[in-house]
Amino acid sequence: MRLLILADTHVPKRARTLPEEVWQAAEAADAVIHAGDWVEVGLLDELESRTRRLIGVHGNNDGPGLRARLPEVARAELGGLRFAVVHETGAARGREERCAA
Repeated sequence: MRLLILADTHVPKRARTLPEEVWQAAEAADAVIHAGDWVEVGLLDELESRTRRLIGVHGNNDGPGLRARLPEVARAELGGLRFAVVHETGAARGREERCAA
């Protein structure tokens, strides 16, 4: 199984789009996981159209459009492995407890 794991892409604030190598990896992956801070809805739309399966959450830099479409915590199963995705931005102290909640 091929996975591509992304986070903090901040498109288009830090780059106009993702690098071509990332797009190629996304298209080849069985699933793409994005752990938040997309910044613009356009990247979500494009990843949805160019990937087999997309699992994502919103981050602290994502506005109402992304928050309306993405959960704070995404739970999924791939190849018999259950996992959760979250964009964690708090202090290092207590992080494990917050993620376990």
